[in-house]
Amino acid sequence: MRLLTRLIGMLLAATALLCVASCRDEQGYSTDPAHRLAFSSDTISFDTLFTSVSSSTYSFLIYNRNKADLRIANAVLAGGDRSPFRLNLDGLAGTSFSDFTVRGGDSLFVFVEVTVDPRGHDEPFEVRDSLQFFLESGVSQQVQLCAYGQDAIVLRGQVFDTDKRLTARRPYLIYDSLRIEEGATLYLEPGTRLFLRDKVEVQVHGRIEAIGTVEDPIVFRGARTDRMFSYLPYDRLSAQWGGITLHPTSFGNIFEHCDIHSGTYGLRARSNDMTRLKLRMRDSQIHNVDEDALQLTLCNAEIFNSLFTNAGGHCVNILGGLLQFWHCTMANFFPWSSERGVALNISNYDAEDEVIYPLVFTTFANCIVTGSKDDELMGKVLEKTDSVDYSEYAQFVFTHSLINSKGEAREPDSLHFSNIVWEHKDSVAYARSNFRTIDHDNFIYDFHLDSLSCARGIGLYAPTEQLGYDKDGQPRHKEGPIDAGCYQYVEYGKKE
Repeated sequence: MRLLTRLIGMLLAATALLCVASCRDEQGYSTDPAHRLAFSSDTISFDTLFTSVSSSTYSFLIYNRNKADLRIANAVLAGGDRSPFRLNLDGLAGTSFSDFTVRGGDSLFVFVEVTVDPRGHDEPFEVRDSLQFFLESGVSQQVQLCAYGQDAIVLRGQVFDTDKRLTARRPYLIYDSLRIEEGATLYLEPGTRLFLRDKVEVQVHGRIEAIGTVEDPIVFRGARTDRMFSYLPYDRLSAQWGGITLHPTSFGNIFEHCDIHSGTYGLRARSNDMTRLKLRMRDSQIHNVDEDALQLTLCNAEIFNSLFTNAGGHCVNILGGLLQFWHCTMANFFPWSSERGVALNISNYDAEDEVIYPLVFTTFANCIVTGSKDDELMGKVLEKTDSVDYSEYAQFVFTHSLINSKGEAREPDSLHFSNIVWEHKDSVAYARSNFRTIDHDNFIYDFHLDSLSCARGIGLYAPTEQLGYDKDGQPRHKEGPIDAGCYQYVEYGKKE
C-alpha cells in the first residue's frame, strides 16, 4: 500500500511538472508590466526631403534587455495605409504586425522609409506618424517618426532657347541636364537654389546671370539631402552632380554671391575671343569637387572676393588668358585623395600639343595661395627658348599676397612677384593654421582668417566699390589694415 501511495505521488508530481513545462512552452514569455522594450532611438527624424522622392532607408533596433522573453502582440503604424512612412519589421513589410517574440537579451531590426506627397507649399512642412507597440502584458510603447517635405520645381533635360528667369520661391530639382542655348540668357534671382541630380551638368552656350546677395546667395549643389553617416551629410561629399561649363560661344557671364559646391568639377570656361569678357565672378565660392574647381582657358575674366577650395584637381587652373584676381583665397585641403592637384596652376604652354596660349595683363593681387602640399603654386609659363622670345605671352604678376611655394627660388623675380609673404613651416601660421577651421574628421571647413594668419595686414588697398567690402560684406577701410584673401579678419562672433 505504501509503495502504491509513493507511485501515485510520483506520478502526480511528474504530471505537475509536465503541466508547468507545457505552460512554459505555450506561453514562454513575461507578462510582467515592468518588463519593457528599449529602442536605439525613440524618434526617427529624416532630413528635409523633396516631395514625391523616396528617402533613403533608416533603421533602428528593438531591444529586449530583460532575461525573460517579451511578446509583441501588435505593432501598428498609427497612420495606417495613408501614412507617408513605410516599414519593414524583422523582414516583413506592412503597416500592422502581430505575434512577435523578442528573446531575452536579443533584438530586432526595423527599417523605415518615407515619401512625402506634394502640398503646394513654398516652405518646408512637417509630416509625423508613430509606430506603436502593444505587449502581451498590456504595456504600450511607441517610436515617433518625423520628416520634413519640400515642394520643388522639377526640370528634366531642360533646354532654354529664350531668356528665362528662375526665382527663389521654391528650389529647383534638376534631372538629366540643364542647357542654355546660344542667344539666350538664364537669370537667377537672389536666393535661387538649384539641386542637381547625379552627373547633371549645366551647359551654357548662351549666357548666365546669377546675382545673389550676402543674405540670399544663389546655390548650386547636389540633390541628396540625406546623410551617409549620422555626422556626414551627402552635401559634404564631392561628385554629387556634374558642374558648370561655359562654352566658347558664351560671353558676359556673371556670378555674384554664388555658392557652387560638391560637384565632379566646378566651373569650366573656354574662350575663342580674349577681347570679350567671358566671366565676372564676385563674392562667390567653389568648394569640394573631384576635378578642377575653376578652369579657365584663354578667357578674359574678372574674379574678385572669391573662394576656391578643396579640389581633387586644381582649385584654379589657368591656361592663357587676360585675368584679374583680386582678394581671392585659393586653398587646397582636399580630403578624398592624396593625388590631388594644387591651389593654383598657371600656364601659357600646352606641352602635349606644343601650343602657346597667350597670358597677358594677368594680375593676382591680395590673394592667398596655400594648402597642405609644400608647393601650391605650379604650372609652366614659357618665356624664352633658344630661338624665340615669348615674354609678351607671359605677362603676369603676383603682388601683396600670401603664397605657399618655393619662395626662395622666386624671391629675386621682381618681374612677376612683389610684396609677397612666402609661407614656410616655421611661419607663425602655416597652411591650415591660417584659417578658422580645417576639420578632416567631420569634413567641416571655415576659411575665414585665424587671428594669427600670415595673410593679415599684407594687402594693398584697392579704391574700387567692388573691393571695398569682403565676401561677407565687411568693409575694408582705406586706413587699413587690409588682409589678403576674400575675407577681412573679424574677431569670431563680431561684425561691423
